[in-house]
Amino acid sequence: PQHRQKPAYIIPVELLAYQFTSPVRWIETQDLLFKVFAFKRFIEIDPSPTLTGMAMRTLKAKYEAQDDSITHPHVILCHARNGKEMYYQSHSDLAPAISPPPVQTAATPVTVPSGPAMSVDDIPIKANDVLNVIVAQKLKKKVEEVPLSKSIKDLVGGKSILQNEILGDLQMEFMSAPEKGEELPLEELNATLGVGHSGALGKYTLGLVSRMVGGKMPGGFNITSIKVCLSKAWG
Repeated sequence: PQHRQKPAYIIPVELLAYQFTSPVRWIETQDLLFKVFAFKRFIEIDPSPTLTGMAMRTLKAKYEAQDDSITHPHVILCHARNGKEMYYQSHSDLAPAISPPPVQTAATPVTVPSGPAMSVDDIPIKANDVLNVIVAQKLKKKVEEVPLSKSIKDLVGGKSILQNEILGDLQMEFMSAPEKGEELPLEELNATLGVGHSGALGKYTLGLVSRMVGGKMPGGFNITSIKVCLSKAWG
């Protein structure tokens, strides 16, 4: 009927006009996704990886260093190319292994190691390394990009919320902090926090390491497993 044909024509035309005249604002959309929403997997449903390619370039240019140091690593996938990864399929899931027929071979003498690797003493972690890492991680910068001559107050640029977050993290890590520590240059604050430091990671940095391992390593392979492997191989 004619009264249905007219809306069927007008609606697609108006939708196309809106699409062509409206800005895509993909850069702002990416910044919102990477900064605000702590997603782990970005999946594009499209015949070709159009948005995936842009997202990967943005991630490498602006957020790669942040990914390596915080707990929300981003995985960019396109269903046209990454079907196995999307459905968590491995080659072993798709093709069952075929056991080869047993082959009779002569026993080969095996040299049995004399024992585990010689134990190596851990080197104490310096308080200044811990402080520099915490500040750089909160500022989303590399450690070498944070000048030690500036104070936390100078580095945050007037962002009181960020300043309070850093001070809270330092309090959690070192269990104490000097009064008005945010006004001290980092090199001076390093010396103050180094007095009585145990040489081990504190509560905050242990949490960072634990979450990073959980995001990078397969399930069940935790910090304890890593320590066991390192101890067996290197002592």
